[in-house]
Amino acid sequence: MPRYAISDIHGCPATFRTLLHEINFSREDELFLLGDYIDKGPDGMGVIEHIWELQAEGYKVKCLRGNHEQMFINEVGRGEHSGVVPISRHQEVCRWMLSLDYYHETPGYILVHAGLNFRAEDPLDATYDMLWIRYWYEETDRDWLGDRIIVHGHTPEPVNSVKFGIENMQTAQRVCIDSGCAHSYKGMGYLTALNLDTGKGAFVKFCEGSALAEHKKSV
Repeated sequence: MPRYAISDIHGCPATFRTLLHEINFSREDELFLLGDYIDKGPDGMGVIEHIWELQAEGYKVKCLRGNHEQMFINEVGRGEHSGVVPISRHQEVCRWMLSLDYYHETPGYILVHAGLNFRAEDPLDATYDMLWIRYWYEETDRDWLGDRIIVHGHTPEPVNSVKFGIENMQTAQRVCIDSGCAHSYKGMGYLTALNLDTGKGAFVKFCEGSALAEHKKSV
């Protein structure tokens, strides 16, 4: 029963589906999604709907909250219209986002969207930082962490940097798996799945819209 982690899908449902096919995701597996399902890419609602479909079909999918979900919650709370979700579905989506945990522990790992604030009395109480913190790595309290590894996204990195991070995560005790799926910066534009049991990564290139046809030609 492999465990997989994916982060920062950012409105790219075709890329998400392609990655799930790449890892042969099945009902016996566990999938942890580390937040940021919407914005940047073309179809945030499509990502959410596919997650809901998987869960309804009996797939084990655990979703965490990202900063973009929090921004959506805040916008709806202010009565603002978010273009990424049809206004008729704002309340439905907002209720779902409010139900999402800030972090999750599974044997050997702490899964979180952005990272942990080790300056806090208890890093697992600092929920704001779990959504927003960046460049916290040098402050990691290894005594507190024990033998666990922090898996996070939020700060996009070129795919080769993500691959290097996966190869060295046992030493660093943390790894960023955000390879900038919806970004066009050099080395980005990939969605990553980390197998938590083998320590191996799977990577697919952005394939939404016209890019999807080109992707299919190369498969």
